[in-house]
Amino acid sequence: MISRLTAFAALFAVVSTATLAFAASSAQDQTVAQSSNAKAMPVYQLERVVIIGKRAGKRADQRADNVKN
Repeated sequence: MISRLTAFAALFAVVSTATLAFAASSAQDQTVAQSSNAKAMPVYQLERVVIIGKRAGKRADQRADNVKN
């Protein structure tokens, strides 16, 4: 026999899957309708970001080991 918790979990899974599928399809339909009627939107490209980091040397690792012990 199936427990109530398992039955509610299965029911929740079915209902949530159905609502997500419906929401995705209606959102896609709206996007298609808007894109056919609307003008092309401008695309903004941001500058490239370079991250500069410095690795800790052996002395920093040794200090960390001494603190742990």
